[in-house]
Amino acid sequence: MKRENILLFGATGTIALGLVHADIARVIEELAHARREEAIAISILVTLPLLPFALAVTHICAGMRIHWLAASTLYPLIVLLGTLISLVNALVNSAVPSLSMWHGMALSFGLASSICLVSSAQSKDVRLYFGWVPMGLASLAGLWSLLTAGLVVLSSTATVGGQPFCIVREEQSGEVAGLADVRGFSLYATHTERGIIHDFHAVLVVEGREQDYNWSYTRLRFVETDHHTAAMKRCTPVQHFWSDVAPF
Repeated sequence: MKRENILLFGATGTIALGLVHADIARVIEELAHARREEAIAISILVTLPLLPFALAVTHICAGMRIHWLAASTLYPLIVLLGTLISLVNALVNSAVPSLSMWHGMALSFGLASSICLVSSAQSKDVRLYFGWVPMGLASLAGLWSLLTAGLVVLSSTATVGGQPFCIVREEQSGEVAGLADVRGFSLYATHTERGIIHDFHAVLVVEGREQDYNWSYTRLRFVETDHHTAAMKRCTPVQHFWSDVAPF
């Protein structure tokens, strides 16, 4: 396999693993009860992180190439539309607007750059500046998201000191069921209502302690919270919490 193909495979795979929706089962259930327009929108959002990887695999295994004219048309459309949606979403999101924006931007540039790299464009400058550079940035975002999950595991283990514990996400998400739930782009609060309870990303509940801990993106660890968490869904602390948690 060519080095370029290996890099493309690794970069798009990192984007897929770092940005794909954590709770696929719940999404499928929502699709079954959603209206047609809602189902289409949900399907697009769920499959977007997987499209760069799918394009890369098809290109590497089947030799598929997108015509340079089609790629040059799709590229600006995806970037402009993705940027616009990301900015609007960031403006209405009162929880972590910067993360919400970068999440959308990573998806947009990951998809656009993958289209460029599997196209028939031959210019090295075009492939570098419109393909590999944005692809590298998007894959770094995916890698950061994956590494955050590792930090959550390490921080929670160090904080509890061997006591039973559990982790609950923002109010509507419930207890963490998989490592994918605690990736960087899965963990941040998404509620648009202003108020303390909607600003929790993930709360660490330790058996025998009245004090709860909230995940801090700035400190990259769980920190004690002075705000009440009683309104959140609760979870049942268990010994060796992470050993019972699936990847997704």
